[in-house]
Amino acid sequence: MHPSKLPPYMGPFTKKIHRRLLLCFSIFCLLCSLLYLRIGLLGQSSQLAQTAARQSKYTLTPVTHRGTIYDRYFQPLVDLSARTVNVVLPGAANAGLLEQVPGERRSQVAELFERGTPFLLEDMQLEPLPGVYSFDTTSRYLEDQPAAHLIGYLDNEGNGISGIEKSYDDLLKSYEQKIQVVCTLDGLQQPISGLEPEIRITGSSGGGVVLTLDREIQQIVEEVGSEMLDKGAIVVMDPYSGDILASASFPAYSPLNLADSVQDAENTPMINRALLPYSVGSTFKIVTTAAALEAGADMTEIVDCTGWVDVSGQIFRCHKRSGHGPLDMLDALKESCNPYFIHLGLEVGGEAMAEMAARFGFGQSVKLAEGLTMSGGSCPAAADLISPAAVANLSFGQGILSASPVQIARMMAAAVNGGYLVTPRLVLGETADGERLQRNAGPLSKQILSSEIAAQLQTFLIHCVMVSEGQNALPQTVTAGGKTATAQTGQFDEEGNELEHGWFAGFFPAVNPEYVVVVLSENSGFGNTTAAPVFSQLADRITAAKNP
Repeated sequence: MHPSKLPPYMGPFTKKIHRRLLLCFSIFCLLCSLLYLRIGLLGQSSQLAQTAARQSKYTLTPVTHRGTIYDRYFQPLVDLSARTVNVVLPGAANAGLLEQVPGERRSQVAELFERGTPFLLEDMQLEPLPGVYSFDTTSRYLEDQPAAHLIGYLDNEGNGISGIEKSYDDLLKSYEQKIQVVCTLDGLQQPISGLEPEIRITGSSGGGVVLTLDREIQQIVEEVGSEMLDKGAIVVMDPYSGDILASASFPAYSPLNLADSVQDAENTPMINRALLPYSVGSTFKIVTTAAALEAGADMTEIVDCTGWVDVSGQIFRCHKRSGHGPLDMLDALKESCNPYFIHLGLEVGGEAMAEMAARFGFGQSVKLAEGLTMSGGSCPAAADLISPAAVANLSFGQGILSASPVQIARMMAAAVNGGYLVTPRLVLGETADGERLQRNAGPLSKQILSSEIAAQLQTFLIHCVMVSEGQNALPQTVTAGGKTATAQTGQFDEEGNELEHGWFAGFFPAVNPEYVVVVLSENSGFGNTTAAPVFSQLADRITAAKNP
């Protein structure tokens, strides 16, 4: 109804209503202006803006990769284990997620939910859930990590503690790559609808160090060794370059469970037996034979083995107590006859024996990488070989003599590569991209035997495997040569039996050999029954893998 048509008595009342409405509207406008001003001031506060930004973004770093450790063919030896990382945002279906979490981890995950911030849930496959995002990455090590003793391991801060990880720590860190997950939340700390976490990758990829190892051969060595050796070592070497194609120590340790391995005093899995010195026994007869041939010994001379020999009143026995009977040099090496080699050693003399042992590298340590050194072991000098008994001891590999499996491989290489002493090598060089090699300078080799003597040694060693009856080193699919050994240690078990190391040092194929293989079976007895069968298996499996 129009005001002009209102009854006269209503006029004063309507005027009061209009004034009240005007007053309320004015107050409302004033409050809006004040609120607008306050919002503007807040928006101009840099401190509050930064705080808001920090509260709305969370950066998680689930993965930090170091540079890669490669084999000789750029096949990675680390980062081989796949794992899943889950990013969980606040507001996710807590109950649904907790139902998928194993019981032993459920309380821990529930506590993370209570914090109300994004968190990581690793190594767990989850069914799709709102607010849960999953992606795949890798772990540095496998439970059965290839070449664990050579590669080494990291501490909790990602620093190299042993092996190549320590030797090349700075280089591997320089190729570090980080994978970060950035989660954006609203002002109420809730996920923003339609906005998934952002994955950021920073740092280099592909760079690292390239080893001489062949991952395929390394895997074969570890599989065969773990099946056939309780304690010991296996080394596979290129006889011409000295490159270590595979090296394994048994028992192995897991980088994922270091505590148990460190505490295992009985089996000592943390030590690298391939680089440690052991009594070498009859493998040293290769050196004695070389010294005799160089001295002009008659290979056809016959020596009658009666099972023992008296040297200046000291009795030395043959492993065949009844004796081998008449033997020439070829058959004496095949039968590993101690009295025959004592005869050779005494003919050659202590000075020439010590000089030949040094030529073959005995007593010399070799650095494979910083912190990874092949022990030099022990080797008598000429002054230690004045007495005939000392010379006799050395002639068949006993006495003051020890060497590592890598050194025995070096010795065997010289016998079959034309007489050149190679330097064992583990690192080929570096790579910036995982494709191109910045090669280190190759190690030097020197000729220590004439090619004729080396060829004669190789013929003798082929005879030891291919002709010897009951030789357990004989492969089924490839020709080979080599020498067994059973080395006395001077240590005894609880029943009073002397502990002996079983050895086999060999090569295959017999002509133009591609591989030298040394097997040490620690404290296990005769080399022909403990180490030689391992060589046979390795030769067949490596041949099958490389010649499919």
